[in-house]
Amino acid sequence: MEYYGRGNKDGRLELNEYQPDWEFEHRYLGAFHELKPDEEGRVKMRQLNHKLRNKDLGLPEHIRDDMLRRADMNHDGYLDFHEFLRLIELVDSHAHLDRFHKAVALASYVVVPESERPQFVESELRHYNCCPPPLFMILISLTELALSLYTHFTLEGGMTMAGGVDRNGPLIYSPFRRKEAWRLLTYMLIHAGWTHLIVNLAVQFILGIPLELVHKYWRVAIVYLLGVVAGSLGTSVTDPKIFIVGASGGVYALIAAHLASIVINWKEMEYNWIRLVFWILLVGADVGVAVYYKHFYDGPNPPLVGYTAHFCGAVCGFLMGVVCLRNLHKLKWEQILWWICLAVTILLFAFAVFWNIFWPGFPPQKV
Repeated sequence: MEYYGRGNKDGRLELNEYQPDWEFEHRYLGAFHELKPDEEGRVKMRQLNHKLRNKDLGLPEHIRDDMLRRADMNHDGYLDFHEFLRLIELVDSHAHLDRFHKAVALASYVVVPESERPQFVESELRHYNCCPPPLFMILISLTELALSLYTHFTLEGGMTMAGGVDRNGPLIYSPFRRKEAWRLLTYMLIHAGWTHLIVNLAVQFILGIPLELVHKYWRVAIVYLLGVVAGSLGTSVTDPKIFIVGASGGVYALIAAHLASIVINWKEMEYNWIRLVFWILLVGADVGVAVYYKHFYDGPNPPLVGYTAHFCGAVCGFLMGVVCLRNLHKLKWEQILWWICLAVTILLFAFAVFWNIFWPGFPPQKV
């Protein structure tokens, strides 16, 4: 009988090594007693079929049916309590989790390959108590929301669904105040309207929190914040006279980091080609729209969207995703890719920084 998700390197666990936790034992002890084990705590296999089909043991139907198919895996003619528990976990890898941990597991599955889920649940989530919780995405999102509310109540006319930015504010990226280097990062806290804010917050919660649950807050923080800085640096190179607000550079970094997670866990990730094509189309569509409005559109009122920040944030997110995010099974070609991505990231940031220092074509500075 084999159990996948604990034990030695290949995931197998011998019967004498199986040690379920107390809560899991207590939850299913009554169900096992309903099977009327003998004095040695065992149930004869020939009686199990009849009892499972005719007694209400409080077991989900899918677990009961699978148990009947798999019960006699060790061919000894008996089922003891630990075999019973192990069989439940084999049929349902979530059986030993309470409702909170099941919810966390389902959220993390957005970014965890199917083949790695039993091991991830066992090693990462079984005793996870939300201390610390995925704080980075929550704190960043709450800060962005708080500053938007502050802007709404202090700016004349307030924030609208598609506008409401104080260009003289101390946080937005201004091409006329490039020496105030903090603006390269803090522009992410200000948004050009409620729609802009809501979309970014939605992505941060839907994709950022699962990434943080799996890869830890500090890895996601590095990817997100560098994506924001890459967005402002890239915009200063290609569009040196425009203002920037919003966390879209960081949001696109999260999206591309998920793409990086797919690449570095390619063999373990189910639906890998579908996921890859989806994210490439998403980023590609944004880039295509940016190219159209920048080079081909000659109509009135072009959209004031920082497409360069989106693109640069996505590029940085992919590169730093490969470098920072956890690789569940690192292969030789992935180690080479890691070094390539790190080198390219350093070179791109160095180029953008030196461009900002030495290029003479920036607007006159107010400070």
